[in-house]
Amino acid sequence: MLAAGITDLSVRELHVIEAAVLCGEEESTMSRLAAILGISVGALTTAVNALVRKGYLVRRGRPEDRRVVLVVPTEAGRAANELHTAFHEQMIGAVVGELPEGQLDTLTAALETLTQFFENYAKR
Repeated sequence: MLAAGITDLSVRELHVIEAAVLCGEEESTMSRLAAILGISVGALTTAVNALVRKGYLVRRGRPEDRRVVLVVPTEAGRAANELHTAFHEQMIGAVVGELPEGQLDTLTAALETLTQFFENYAKR
């Protein structure tokens, strides 16, 4: 179990749902989601197909241009994302609660460096 109540989703699938939620319904195209996640559209297609089968995402066409396919979370997808977000907040709270104040600054700097690495790596 990755987070309380989520037993049928992988971490990767949770991140796909999270990206769809963050994009919003009008901007969640396959190419935009793939770019955010740093994966190919083909890899995203595999994940989206599984999440559609599981009932966490749906595909919709834009009313003004049916060629554009949007990937939208269902109610179950939004609920899973809320549980995943709560899990992250709980995890961060547990770590931060155990660190002396001086070490919190060090952890923050290290995480910012790590984030920058992943952002630069995704641009390759």
